[in-house]
Amino acid sequence: MMMRSIFGAAALAISVLATSTSAQEPRPVLNASSASSIVAACEAWAVERDMALVIAVFDQGGDLKAFLRMDEAPLASIAIAEWKGTSAAGIGYSSAQIGALAAGNPAIYHAPDLSTLRGGVPIRTTDNVLIGGVGVSGASGADDERCAIAGVEATGLVTGLPEAE
Repeated sequence: MMMRSIFGAAALAISVLATSTSAQEPRPVLNASSASSIVAACEAWAVERDMALVIAVFDQGGDLKAFLRMDEAPLASIAIAEWKGTSAAGIGYSSAQIGALAAGNPAIYHAPDLSTLRGGVPIRTTDNVLIGGVGVSGASGADDERCAIAGVEATGLVTGLPEAE
């Protein structure tokens, strides 16, 4: 009788686990290959313009997937690039968009881990699913942002940002 209870409990547990995992929809994720490609494309963009930048790519969970501090890039830019990248990955807005929102709501400046400095952009699939963010630092905010966008677009992913006018 005891053996039957154990097998019954095991069968029930397997059934519950199978049901709960199959109820989840598969979700695209940022893989290491794409993250590395973003860094390489950003680096190429920066080299072409004689810039020394820090590039940090994060998945949507805020985990670092790829990173580069180019020779001569300022040490302080490491933390700034990471801040920009995790901010974009976590909220799905560029750090410039967050900065624009903060202009109308100064309390945003006090929100933890939200960068308002230009140079962080979200990474999305072509179906507009947020899968991460990239932060670039070491040049002007405009150049940091252009570099991040170039890196994302070179991989066939998108930022989901409005088209530049």
